[in-house]
Amino acid sequence: MVSTSTTSNTAAKQKVFDLMLTFVKSKCLYVATRLGIFDLVNKGEQTVESLAQKTNTDTERLYFILRALAHVDVLEEKPGRVFAPTETSALLVTDGEPSAGHLVMHLIEPAQWDAWKILPEALEKGVVPFELANNKGVYQHCYDNEWSKDTFIKAMSFLTNSQVDGLLNAYDFGQYETVMDVGGGQGGLIANIVKRYGCKGILFDMPEVAETAREYIGSLGVDPDAIEIKTGDVFKEIPQGAEAIVMKHFISAWSDQDARKILANCKQALPQDGRLILLQSFVPDLDEPKTEADGIMPGIFAVQINVATSGGGWRTKKQFQELFETSGFKLEKIIKTDNSLSGMEFSLQ
Repeated sequence: MVSTSTTSNTAAKQKVFDLMLTFVKSKCLYVATRLGIFDLVNKGEQTVESLAQKTNTDTERLYFILRALAHVDVLEEKPGRVFAPTETSALLVTDGEPSAGHLVMHLIEPAQWDAWKILPEALEKGVVPFELANNKGVYQHCYDNEWSKDTFIKAMSFLTNSQVDGLLNAYDFGQYETVMDVGGGQGGLIANIVKRYGCKGILFDMPEVAETAREYIGSLGVDPDAIEIKTGDVFKEIPQGAEAIVMKHFISAWSDQDARKILANCKQALPQDGRLILLQSFVPDLDEPKTEADGIMPGIFAVQINVATSGGGWRTKKQFQELFETSGFKLEKIIKTDNSLSGMEFSLQ
């Protein structure tokens, strides 16, 4: 008979080994995505020799990576070192619309990885790891590197697309004549809001981010002219003209000090009866579930945000409420969806 303590100890060892080698899974996932392995396999099962030839890689070393991905059910390995697609690998295809593959490449690209390598030093100095490793901020890095910028924009579009239906089912944007998405990237969120509720839309972001927005909005089946695209700097001024401002995964990239500057500009832009709608994955309090329905663990994701940006990362609902209330807003309601993207609606105090 196996004792309970022995069983528990075995489970603990398994957890340690899994955590210890999680970085191997991540890097294998990144390399296969960056090489276009999932794009190739999605067209039909192939031998490792064929995949190596098409990706200009060493056959035997590539095999180790693909076999590992098969062991965690990302790919399926068949006799003869043949690899076939799975439901998981289909999500990582990057030669079409924005996908989870773009998010993988953004989060694990070399510049991001460099930040993790110097994390102990950054902790000692109390500085942003990404900035210490790359001598620039993550957003500046993306703007300076065409591949990184394109991948980042598509990664954010994927996140929006994967979560937007749950949001639109949980919150009525039809109560507003005009909704503005601040930091809205290519415009996926505002396009879906306009498409579902028939309101007018405004997209506000930096010029280099919004430059492809009109084309992307059109690809979603929305008349680009239904959404006014405005560009500028949130720290200087946010345009007027909307009864509601939405910010999705945007304010969490900034420190409390910077966030208050942005919120002050939001307050200036809104009418007295306007609403500011924070859309965010919230870090759970001690008594709340740690994993959301879509598999995201906000407390884990928050570390990545903190390592990459100068902001405080993802916060709890209580922390966001305090931040917004000290910036002149009042919490009206919590918006709960069926995925990790939830919301908080604020009015002006």
